[in-house]
Amino acid sequence: MWRMLIPLIFILFAASASAQDDQCNAAVNAVRSKILTHCAEQVTGTLCFGNPTVAVMNKPGAQTIAGNRFSRPGDVADLGSAKLFSTSSEARTWGAARAVFHAFPADSLAAEISNLLLIGDVAIFVPPIVQAPAGLVEVEVTASQGANLRTEPSTDSRVIRPAAQRARLWALRRTEDGDWIQAYFNPVQLAWVSQSLVAGAVDQLDTASPANAGAPLWLTLQAFDFGSGLDDAPCESAPDSGIILQTPKYAAPRHFVINGVRLRLSGTVYMQAIARVGMWIYVLDGEAQITIADVTTAIAGGAYIRIPLVIDADGKIAPADASAPPAAYDYHRMLKLPLDALLYPTRVGLDPYTVITRRPSSGDSPLIDLTPDAPCKISTGTFGARIRSRPDPDAPVIALMGYHESAVPLARAIGADNLPWWKLGESIWIRIDATGYAGNCSAIPLIRYQN
Repeated sequence: MWRMLIPLIFILFAASASAQDDQCNAAVNAVRSKILTHCAEQVTGTLCFGNPTVAVMNKPGAQTIAGNRFSRPGDVADLGSAKLFSTSSEARTWGAARAVFHAFPADSLAAEISNLLLIGDVAIFVPPIVQAPAGLVEVEVTASQGANLRTEPSTDSRVIRPAAQRARLWALRRTEDGDWIQAYFNPVQLAWVSQSLVAGAVDQLDTASPANAGAPLWLTLQAFDFGSGLDDAPCESAPDSGIILQTPKYAAPRHFVINGVRLRLSGTVYMQAIARVGMWIYVLDGEAQITIADVTTAIAGGAYIRIPLVIDADGKIAPADASAPPAAYDYHRMLKLPLDALLYPTRVGLDPYTVITRRPSSGDSPLIDLTPDAPCKISTGTFGARIRSRPDPDAPVIALMGYHESAVPLARAIGADNLPWWKLGESIWIRIDATGYAGNCSAIPLIRYQN
């Protein structure tokens, strides 16, 4: 009797688990669809929700949302009024919301639109931002040769940096004689510039240094703390909780301070954090630079870094001095992220050396000594080859395979262009005519690719 029941119980359990996964997968896809549909017309400076489990706590005196809770997909909150907002995955609903906001780059005051996606269990705290000095006046460099930004109002003082013609500055005050003005040239630095080289309503400026002179000119969400769940995906196809921060990839890097860590970003990052444990920054596309204790580390697409976090004497989250060097992340784990809900097109970058081998130190082809019965190996010629996310010439390029680098293919298939492709891993493809190959490649299975 028991011998008959055990297989039956297993079948029922497997069927139940499969049904739950199907429900979870449907919920994940529904969230993407809701953000794309209901937040399509989202304006800058708002938080738009994609699932019911979103809550907002407003600053004292700010206009509140009824019940501090969203009720319908597409409902929005004013980011400037919020001091705390969060999503959760109550009852397997997989909370999600998208924030769209302006951010300054690290080296100018030309703000551009950035966006932030919250998924799963996430809480973001926006600390009070130091009030910017009153009476700032926008000026523009008019001199064809540009202008030198100096440490003091004198041509004998040190030049901090030049400013090109049409560069915008925020003037703070002027000298008694009106010959020089002091201005912000980026969100955190002031400099002196000759008044004759700029245009603007400089006659409105006072000669005294105003209150809060030198305070950072951060915009909403350029400085925040956050925490998230970890390893908590509700089903196989869902990502773990976290935030995805994105800036335009080919624009000047935007500057952020997140959990006390200075971040310069041009592209897309996925982040998770737990206070007193650490913060994980995964660079999906573009490049990020993190600075801790004046030590800057560059991280390229396909890599991540873990930064230990502590609570400092003032009770604030802060990075510990030590952090592990960048390393390749789990590419297949990142593929689950809902990147299509972001404002700008992006893709999950791949550290190529997780699937390929560097060229031999001798410089010879790695195929030169392979016998016909050896395991199949592929390599590239002088111009290398592009690695794509699917066997399709229109698919995103996720990495490059350099000259005489090699790999062991797992399968082969006819791609969307009706040409043969090698499969190097899940969502990792390279076209066969871009490679040379040797060994027993006829043993590599031919599979049917379905997009």
